[in-house]
Amino acid sequence: MRMSNFVAGLTNTNPATTAPVYKQYRYVQYNGTVGLGATVSVSFPPTMDMFRYVIIQAQHESDLAICLGEVKVFLRGIMFFFILC
Repeated sequence: MRMSNFVAGLTNTNPATTAPVYKQYRYVQYNGTVGLGATVSVSFPPTMDMFRYVIIQAQHESDLAICLGEVKVFLRGIMFFFILC
């Protein structure tokens, strides 16, 4: 399954205790389809606000979960690398 038209969001609410509600957090929209094995980037406007959690969420018509192989988070010259699934 290819991923398309997703949002990347920032929040301080722990998603393990409170499930994120689609687009009810600070987010940017990625419009387009991501091919298998492809890499895409999204950027947030600069802010002095600090956030603890990164949310990657898509609105689906089915209950299928998405699986991301890697998520890299860059902030002020620092990179965090996460392997998911």
